[in-house]
Amino acid sequence: MIFPPGKMRVIEVYDAKQSEEGWLELDIRSVDLEGAGKIYIDLDEIEELKARRSAETDALERAKKLLGG
Repeated sequence: MIFPPGKMRVIEVYDAKQSEEGWLELDIRSVDLEGAGKIYIDLDEIEELKARRSAETDALERAKKLLGG
């Protein structure tokens, strides 16, 4: 089974533990896993998720600076 990229994201903190590289979160609530013995994740997707997280963090920092925070 190829895991859907839209159901993955990289987060910075999990269980009050921060990671420099982040944590990969797989949202399996609506994914049909019946009969799946293996899950495959394209590592290129991971890099894209990390880049998106970095861009979101940069945008948040810019917004804070504009608002005087």
